[in-house]
Amino acid sequence: MEEPFVYSYQTQRLAKEMSLVVAGVPAELERIQNYFQITRKFLGEIYFCEDEEAFSSKLQFEPPSWYNAVAQPGLKQIVVFVKPRQSPAQIAKLLNHELVHWALFQLPAKARQQIPLWLHEGLAEMWSDRGLAEAYQVSLAWESKHNSLPRLSSFAIEFGGEPYRAAVGYALSKEFVMHLVGDSGDALFVRIFNSMEAGRSFDQALVDHTGLSVVSHEKIVRANLNSWWRVVQEMYPHFFLLVVLIILGLVPFVASRRRHHREALHAVWQSEEDEVEMLVGHNDNISDE
Repeated sequence: MEEPFVYSYQTQRLAKEMSLVVAGVPAELERIQNYFQITRKFLGEIYFCEDEEAFSSKLQFEPPSWYNAVAQPGLKQIVVFVKPRQSPAQIAKLLNHELVHWALFQLPAKARQQIPLWLHEGLAEMWSDRGLAEAYQVSLAWESKHNSLPRLSSFAIEFGGEPYRAAVGYALSKEFVMHLVGDSGDALFVRIFNSMEAGRSFDQALVDHTGLSVVSHEKIVRANLNSWWRVVQEMYPHFFLLVVLIILGLVPFVASRRRHHREALHAVWQSEEDEVEMLVGHNDNISDE
């Protein structure tokens, strides 16, 4: 089978560091295409760079600061900015995210052109979370509780240049997609894309195959997020640490209480022993008389 990409690098050092990453690309792309039942229509280039100037130059535009990689079907390329301290494992996850975009770009035109940007990103995040939400410490439940969670429709054509808002958008998009797949199964998007190819809009196809519109599904997602239980879940590592610290803090107190209790019991026991000895002594005196 023909290789889906040629690979190029800003430096020879990058070529060596990314060797294991690129080795997994063909198999990963094939898994993605099989999942969505998409036929490969074109080949492309994957370019790895390590500075912002080279990243912008290859993309042919000035990207927002939070961009880490971009799939550009028009230029038949995926451009990856390998930032300092990013490991090959992190770059592999990032690249797998972009491979989902690459596969979706090869859907039939009627389906491809109707996919909102937030759905594109939600599907890519579902497949391989690029870690943007974690990097900016996003809690969807917390945003929901404070009535600051944006609508999915606000990410229909762009995520903007502000990193935190973009991270919220990515996390919300993933949440929506995971909700749909959890309710309707992995084959849902194959059915939806087939309906879109036949002329249905995404919203119409969603109603056809789930019985509910985008707005109705989003209401369910937002209701699930707007709970204190979800807040606790999202803060679980911190919550668990707090519980452990409380338990450790109580150990000396409990030990002290148990020690005092033992001492009190010992005092009562000693008092009773003394009384018994006094009674025995008193009885002996009576006998002597």
